[in-house]
Amino acid sequence: MSSKEIIKSFLTISIIVLVIYLIFQLKTPILYIFISFIFSLILKPINAFFVERIKISKTFASIISTTLLILFFTAMILLFIPVLSEQGKNLSLLNTKDLKENFLLNLANINSYFESNGIVFLDLISESKIFSDFDFSFVTDLFNYIVSQIGSLSVGILSIVFITFFFLKDGQTIFKKITNNLPKNQKNKIQKSAVKIKYLLTRYFLGVFVQILTLFIFYSVLLFVVGVNNLLAIAFICAILNIIPYLGPLISIFLMLVLSFTTNLELFVVSDFINDSIYLILGFIIIQLIDNILLQPLIFSSSVKSHPLEIFLVIIFSGFLFGILGLIIAIPTYTFLKVIINNFIDFKKILSQ
Repeated sequence: MSSKEIIKSFLTISIIVLVIYLIFQLKTPILYIFISFIFSLILKPINAFFVERIKISKTFASIISTTLLILFFTAMILLFIPVLSEQGKNLSLLNTKDLKENFLLNLANINSYFESNGIVFLDLISESKIFSDFDFSFVTDLFNYIVSQIGSLSVGILSIVFITFFFLKDGQTIFKKITNNLPKNQKNKIQKSAVKIKYLLTRYFLGVFVQILTLFIFYSVLLFVVGVNNLLAIAFICAILNIIPYLGPLISIFLMLVLSFTTNLELFVVSDFINDSIYLILGFIIIQLIDNILLQPLIFSSSVKSHPLEIFLVIIFSGFLFGILGLIIAIPTYTFLKVIINNFIDFKKILSQ
């Protein structure tokens, strides 16, 4: 390898490392831009309808489309308020010392309940000191942390709305200005890539919307059967969490169990809680089987034209590198990069050399 090739390789690796570092450091604004891009794709047909059919200016059409986005966020906030207010009321009246004593008492009752049904495995728990030094103040601390994040969430929502508006209004203009300064062959490749990316991502996010809607209906029915309060809000939150691969469903079932437990602490009955938990877990498993066997192959494999193993590996590596954010953006980001690479790199030519 010549000195020029060594320098070129070193510069290439340095640029890649620098880009990854910048992405990691600027992950919050990048996330805002990415989410805004998604919403602009979703709202673009509505925007085009107002411009082409109603014959109004693109600026006014973008204002209407962005207003719909604001109404969506407002509806989500109004949907979550009952859950937050009720859980806040319950937790504000909660004495963590009493909760610990009641929990240990209920643990003994649970042990007796299982023994009456011929199951004695909880003897190991009752004889141990697993819960003796457990700090139950984490319940109120967790809720306080969620409330403290509302401020940053508000900034995020405003940023997303603002960026989405300009994507709708000036997205095509910005794209044309960038491509007009490129050579004709590169311009054609970029335009071809943009059309394919838009097609695949639109199919993907439409599929995700169908998945969320389906899970929302299933979760609502499950929570209604069990008798959990604010079932629509909880079902929607759990359906949204499902967009986080692998980790989302675990958070969802934990959330269902916690909210069903804290809804009526003053009327807590061990046998009822056990029965409700069993129904929730069994129902949740059935819903997840439907999602994994029917919904996800249709959404992930068919919509983005990728093999299931390919998608699995991408999600695992992305989650390892970027955490929960990486899990969420893994598939659309991979789809974007895959289209770009396939259109700009001739692998047949490389392999033939």
